[in-house]
Amino acid sequence: MSQRALVVFFLSVVFGSLSFVSVASADGLLIGPSDLSKKHREELQARVKRARVANRSAFNKLAELRAALPDMDARKRGPYPVITPVLHALGPEALIPMLERLAVKGSKRSGVSSAAWRGWQASLVEAVGKRRDPRAEPVLRAVLEQGPTDALIVQAAAGAYGKLHTDRAAAKLIALSKVTGDKQLAILSGMSHCRRTVVAQRLAEVLDQGPDVAVATVLARSLARVGSAWAWKTPTARHTDEADAVRLIAAESLVGAFPTYGKKVRRMLTKAILVVDHPDTLAMIEAAKSGASGSARAALDELAKRFQNSPFH
Repeated sequence: MSQRALVVFFLSVVFGSLSFVSVASADGLLIGPSDLSKKHREELQARVKRARVANRSAFNKLAELRAALPDMDARKRGPYPVITPVLHALGPEALIPMLERLAVKGSKRSGVSSAAWRGWQASLVEAVGKRRDPRAEPVLRAVLEQGPTDALIVQAAAGAYGKLHTDRAAAKLIALSKVTGDKQLAILSGMSHCRRTVVAQRLAEVLDQGPDVAVATVLARSLARVGSAWAWKTPTARHTDEADAVRLIAAESLVGAFPTYGKKVRRMLTKAILVVDHPDTLAMIEAAKSGASGSARAALDELAKRFQNSPFH
């Protein structure tokens, strides 16, 4: 190879590598632009461009919060720093900057512990979900489909996507809940934020199959959330015409599972039954007693007393 050819080859390698680095560094925290369809990628990029002109301070505030992450990590009391409420407090104008971080241009982890970084990623997803903004749908769906398999992030993404309460979100979450392993547990937990009849039916279907203690515990929490009598009365509740059906499905499944598990799961099921607070619960408990063993009948009697004296009424 001639000296000129060698120089050309060397420069092509160098600039090719720089090009690769540039593309990689432009990726978001959880997905890259290529994980979005051409239409959604261009829409997001256009929104980011407009938002930077109209409200650059929102981007600056998010950057300042990221810079403060090491200090927040040092002062944390639990396994992760408390970030989601701070992100939510930035207001609706922070939505586009957060979407940019997740899908277009995320910062590096430098100076932050792995636990804090996981918390930062999951908190961004949760904060986006709290906005219940349809503009976030393509990014949240791509995170679920193409993003990390880390259970903390999957659960956050499932919850955030579920809060959109759309038919498409419900269908996607139900399909993803049929995988196996840790991802299934994360989906079954997060999807309960989607308060739709079909979601309640899926959660009940899995519990009715008599899963192991770990799965049953997750399902008890999820059915409590999806069927919560209090949650259905809040301003964020949507599809309120499905409230009765969702709560009935949740209560029937929870009471039906109660006699088949030991004390640990029964405690979780009891809490869930009280939270759902369906008016027909006592009749369901009485029906469950007909085929129950002596100890299970006694436990159901105690459940009936708890329900009658519940502060949730």
